Amino acid sequence: MAEIPETLSGVTPQWLSSQLREAGHLFPPIKSLTHEPMDGFTGALGEVGIFRVDWEDSDRGDLPPTFVAKCPLDDDNARNYNTIMQFYIRESGFYADLVHEVDMRIPKCWVNLFDPETGKAFLLLEHLSEAEKGDILAGSSVAVMEKLVSDLAVMHGKFWMDERLLEIPWLIDWRAKSLQLGIEMTQAAWKALAELEPDRYPKELYEVLDRSWINNTIEWLDRYADRQWTLTHLDYELDNILLDNDSPIILDWQSVMRSHPGVDLGWLLAASHNQETLGVEADLLALYRKTLAEAGGPSWSEEELEEVLAWGILYPASCQPVPYLQDVSAYGVGAARMRQRFDKFLQGSIDAAVRWNVVDHIGPLC
Repeated sequence: MAEIPETLSGVTPQWLSSQLREAGHLFPPIKSLTHEPMDGFTGALGEVGIFRVDWEDSDRGDLPPTFVAKCPLDDDNARNYNTIMQFYIRESGFYADLVHEVDMRIPKCWVNLFDPETGKAFLLLEHLSEAEKGDILAGSSVAVMEKLVSDLAVMHGKFWMDERLLEIPWLIDWRAKSLQLGIEMTQAAWKALAELEPDRYPKELYEVLDRSWINNTIEWLDRYADRQWTLTHLDYELDNILLDNDSPIILDWQSVMRSHPGVDLGWLLAASHNQETLGVEADLLALYRKTLAEAGGPSWSEEELEEVLAWGILYPASCQPVPYLQDVSAYGVGAARMRQRFDKFLQGSIDAAVRWNVVDHIGPLC
């Protein structure tokens, strides 16, 4: 494998031309290449930018003029977190092994590189320049949320307890040893937030989370892994979605894993709601139950799905203090939005944990 650049600015026309050829694309050589940050995107763990390409054969009208490029952020904190979560090996594996089986609209991948020895990675993706970026701070229309919920249910049903997933080496579940490297970080953030904002969590919810995920993490990772599972995106929220005439395009498959589906559905509804979609949450849950069963998953009752959501929101409600307390000052003009984003992640998880009765469902088990 050719050496992978550490930053997007380190990508040269010659290197990228070579990688496109190695990937089997019959493109002419690249004459020149410019790189700029992706508008409106500030990454905490990765670098995302737009490559504008001037091809040697400029007469061919079918040549893409732009691409989206991704690589890990050249930063010690980002490297540590990527090591814990294995984000780039997962996204690379998804594009290599599973993307064509997922019935969602997903950007085409032109180049997919990952070096397991160094952790360096590079993805060159389709640039859907006309699509609008999703915004968790604004939420979406009910119609968009219905499509997101139904698409998720189709994926969950299609891969429900599919033993083929057990044979994919990079597709981790909650027993992955690397996840245990995040325990100390989570506990430290939990303690710090309790000192800074002692009333942020309702008392009973705080006590349940403290007894379960926070201070008995390994047991609860095992409990998560023991639940019925499927293929999950695990970061399914509006900031990872583009909208093309209200048709969702799903990005950022870095967190894909084998997991119980409540984490996906719970995170979508907790992180990406607005007052309009929150007002029809019961209808969205009914749509999910119906579509999941039709796609090959279980036929859950309303009560069973509430328990699934309580389990699903346990993880983000416990772990969101980590990004919430992160110093975002280095992100310049994007820092203010990132701060708002992390605040909504935290408060949305807390509110959802109350809404789905985590205390009643999880409390007796810890």
